[in-house]
Amino acid sequence: MKIAAITDEISKDLAYALDVIKREEIQYIDLRGVWGGNVVDLSDAQVAEAQQLIAAHGLTVTAISTPVGKSQITADFAPERARFQRALELAQHFGASYIRVFSFYATPAEAIEYREEALARIRQLCEMAQPYGVILAHENEEGGFCAWRPEECLAFHQALPANFGALFEPCSFTVMGYDPYTDALPLLLPYTVYVHVRDTARATTHYGVVGEGDVRWLDILAELKRQQFSGYLTLEPHLGWQNYAALTDETRTANFQRATAALRTALAKI
Repeated sequence: MKIAAITDEISKDLAYALDVIKREEIQYIDLRGVWGGNVVDLSDAQVAEAQQLIAAHGLTVTAISTPVGKSQITADFAPERARFQRALELAQHFGASYIRVFSFYATPAEAIEYREEALARIRQLCEMAQPYGVILAHENEEGGFCAWRPEECLAFHQALPANFGALFEPCSFTVMGYDPYTDALPLLLPYTVYVHVRDTARATTHYGVVGEGDVRWLDILAELKRQQFSGYLTLEPHLGWQNYAALTDETRTANFQRATAALRTALAKI
């Protein structure tokens, strides 16, 4: 297992974030928010600048975290396809293996009615990704999507091509009252390509570092180790997210350092 970091959890200033990540001796990064916008919205000139900064720090990009699939299942799919195409180009440019996606916003009734439409859309994305050798990483963000419950996520993986992987987010299952260790990991581990790391109390979004909430991180990490999981543990602490705009980079750096230390402490125990 390898520790990775989402850069904008530290700062929207990429150079600042990379400095912190390098000091924390983390090799792998996930690009999501860069310079105030999503990575897929960067201009070619900004992409070149980002690549120079990443290379100068000697870091490796693991994933392009897009908002693809964070749109209504009843909305036009064309803009999502265009956004995903840009993400594929960026993944190729940065050497990233994964592109994060979601399964489209839907009411409970729409999730049933439009299930086949959601699968058809994701299948198109999988086909687009095939020539690039890129894997889609589906994040099980809590509630309001066509697939977010453990059994729904499993059904999607069973119905879709092999390049539709799981971005296992234990915290989101915990927010919705599940125990991710017993209710979700046994189902989704065979499809899991990387894991988001944060903690929370059950049925809340009061996020903390590993060990501060109800996510059974020691059990989850131990099981990942037993199963010889070799993917990424990607830090997404989300501390103080309710008031993110007011947090200074110094505060977010301190939060990130605390999250990193907590994950390393947990890993040392398994």
